[in-house]
Amino acid sequence: MKTIIVGLTVIIFSVNAQASTYTEKRELDIKAKGIQVMDISCGAGELVVEGNEQADIIVEAEIEIKGLSDKKAQQFIQDKVELSLTRKGATVYLKSQINGSIWRLKDARVNLVVTLPSNLNLKVEDGSGSIRLRQMDGNVDIIDGSGSIEAGDIKGNLNIVDGSGGIDVRNIHNDVNIKDGSGSISTDRIGGNLRVKDGSGSIEISRVEGSVLVGDGSGSIDIQNVRKDVTIESAGSGSCSISGVKGRVVRRD
Repeated sequence: MKTIIVGLTVIIFSVNAQASTYTEKRELDIKAKGIQVMDISCGAGELVVEGNEQADIIVEAEIEIKGLSDKKAQQFIQDKVELSLTRKGATVYLKSQINGSIWRLKDARVNLVVTLPSNLNLKVEDGSGSIRLRQMDGNVDIIDGSGSIEAGDIKGNLNIVDGSGGIDVRNIHNDVNIKDGSGSISTDRIGGNLRVKDGSGSIEISRVEGSVLVGDGSGSIDIQNVRKDVTIESAGSGSCSISGVKGRVVRRD
């Protein structure tokens, strides 16, 4: 199977002397014709993904290096920063990775803004940093180490596995599955079934057209306006409030 590699275009070099931050901006793009899946693997930095009706996949990357001179920062990027957009079959792969010592990684990040056709299925594996995504018609799968997640206006199914960080999910047309280690979870306007497994942190659920299943280690639970059944497998410690449920309410804890 043929792999197509897309080169990088360096757009801007800039230095903020007061903050000792070197910033380099790059843009990558690839035609989306025949593509079914967008697969994103990224490390430290913010990730923004937005679907639209365009025919191309466009990635805007901002590389930030703190505490180094311009020359050393440029050399660090050349040696340690991996940024690529490739196509293999019906899948496009975006990889953003910083390789280096632990102390230096804390001072380097790559912020990504990805725009792509909304009809693609999306897979994201993220190390750390916030994730914001919206306007996707396909299925979305997220595996995240740490950092907040905001997802909205998704017509397919949404699956999230998260280590830590707050999760905010709104206006999902189909099923939602969330497995979270720690951090608050808020969901609103879910068109299908909702399943939440949470280690610790508050859970707020409202306006679900399907059924709801919750398992929680600790933290408050607030569930409102569910059209089908609500099942609490475990509530752990913390208050549990349930109202506006048209189906059955079952507690197994």
